[in-house]
Amino acid sequence: MLYNGASGKQRLVDFPRAATGGETTLTRDRTAAAVWGQTLWAPGSTQGSVTGRNLKTGTITTLATGAPCTPTDIQAVNTWLYWSCGSSAGVYDRATNRRITVPADIGPARLADGFLLRENRTTHDLLLTDFHTGTATTRTLVKLPATDQNTGGSNGRWAVDRFGGHIAYLNGTYGEVSIVPSGVPTSPLAQTEAQVYSPSVIGRSFPWSPVWQLNKPSTWTLTLTTASGTVVRTLTGTSTGAAVRPAWDGTTATGAGAPSGGYTWRLSAHPRDGQGPDLTLSGTMTLG
Repeated sequence: MLYNGASGKQRLVDFPRAATGGETTLTRDRTAAAVWGQTLWAPGSTQGSVTGRNLKTGTITTLATGAPCTPTDIQAVNTWLYWSCGSSAGVYDRATNRRITVPADIGPARLADGFLLRENRTTHDLLLTDFHTGTATTRTLVKLPATDQNTGGSNGRWAVDRFGGHIAYLNGTYGEVSIVPSGVPTSPLAQTEAQVYSPSVIGRSFPWSPVWQLNKPSTWTLTLTTASGTVVRTLTGTSTGAAVRPAWDGTTATGAGAPSGGYTWRLSAHPRDGQGPDLTLSGTMTLG
């Protein structure tokens, strides 16, 4: 999580494996910035450039976004990187290295998977700019109630799910929220982060609990196989969010304790929205 702290500083906080308490892993001077997965995106040293710092390895990637300024707003979702200078804005597609110009006449904007949302507070239109094809087209998604009292610069009466594509907004009736789909195809299922480790001891009270952060909700199957190729356990589940969080208590399918040693894990995830192929990940862990 990235947040602006006191004294002009910006802090990055990590919450490992579903922990309720986080730890500050990076403190830096406050700038436009965004985090997606394990990469921190921030303005580069030259005009229009944006750098991505891998928070695990420290490696730096520099992108030439074409921005005519030092971006004052940066947002990241999947392979999309949004920048804004106030009077001009664009999206950089890291998958194809495309630069896409998007409207900057109304703010603030929120980036989602393949589209951008803005609110015209004069006409009360909630505007969706679809750029997933490489060309930006804007349409009115819904006309918001004119009686809403949120007259400030905030977009507090609407929100977008960056992991699923749906949009929620206050519809003018007290206590009611409407939810509508964006109509924009989502990106293929992909891993954005993972926390996989080898436990010294596991059991029912302290299971092996790896985390795979994906870019959208999924149904998943995790198999654990010995070095000889024997499957000792298969776990299944459905993620309500984008994270896959299995828990293995160290027992086999029959309930017996699994032997210590090396195991191969294989995660197969199917996108719940039905868009794109399944995702398969694999690796190893050692028990004991």
